[in-house]
Amino acid sequence: MSLQSALRYTVMDGQADVNKARREVTTGTYDDYGVSLGAHMTRTVDLTSELDRLQNLKDTNSIVTQRLEASQEALSQISKNSQTILNSLVSLSGNIDATSIKTTTDTIKSAFNAITSAANISLNGEYLFSGINTDVKPLTDYSDPASPAKVAYDAALNGFLAAQVPPLATPEAMSAAQMDDFITNTLTPMFTGANWTTDWSSATDQNQTTRINRSQIIETSTNTNSDGMRQVALAMVISTELLSRGLKGDVRQIAAKAATNAIGLGIAGIDLQRGQLGLSQARVKEADASLDAQRTIIETHISDLVSVDPYEASTRVKNLETMLQAAYSLTSKLQNLSLVNFL
Repeated sequence: MSLQSALRYTVMDGQADVNKARREVTTGTYDDYGVSLGAHMTRTVDLTSELDRLQNLKDTNSIVTQRLEASQEALSQISKNSQTILNSLVSLSGNIDATSIKTTTDTIKSAFNAITSAANISLNGEYLFSGINTDVKPLTDYSDPASPAKVAYDAALNGFLAAQVPPLATPEAMSAAQMDDFITNTLTPMFTGANWTTDWSSATDQNQTTRINRSQIIETSTNTNSDGMRQVALAMVISTELLSRGLKGDVRQIAAKAATNAIGLGIAGIDLQRGQLGLSQARVKEADASLDAQRTIIETHISDLVSVDPYEASTRVKNLETMLQAAYSLTSKLQNLSLVNFL
């Protein structure tokens, strides 16, 4: 009975050891890190935590990359439609045909509507061009008669006409000097400072920032308060609100020149934004490459700590299986012992 009990425990322990050894052969790592590594277990925990931190940075960078790519695509659309406005203004130069003027201004309106849609694009529920106000649509829709931008323009125009001596009834009555005065001193200031952020944009000047590696924090978004966006909007307003009217020839030339200059500055500003985001994209790419290299080093070090010698593990499995078979055989022989047979 005593021998049978001892062997029973031996068999149970042997089975557990065989299963453990087989798992180590299959996985190539220790079955119980704490028991096998002892004091080195702390080092493994630290390295694993560092690995998790690097993975979190990689996950964050993946989201940042999506945001930057979507922003770049939107800015590309804004730049293309701004170029359409410029081309339309150039084709309109010196043209006094009413049908051509209407066609051109309609094209400009359509292009700016596309610009507004691109500026108000969102990704994963966040507006890309709102700065840190990601839950607020950044750019007002000027095509809406009740929009703050449209209301402010109408008020500014009516105020300017009423202030002339004698008062003017419509923009068609303006002289070249009055048109220049209106665009320079009344209309243009509406696209700078507080006027822009009150009537046109709900974005903040502060862009989103993201930590892309252990030591780098960079800007990873842009906003509609840029000089480029302001100039594009100014060109659109001059084109659709003034050039669409039956202005005198020299008055029309003043308005057309101002619109052309504004859209040129707008395109340059939008392309500058694209360049700034491109720089951020390059830095994120470099950070990802560095994170991958760090992960490889740490994973290799962890593997060295927790890996078992496959030959030694296979030999141990065979030895344990041999010992277990011997225990089974001895147990069987003990179970066949009988006092009756002895007598």
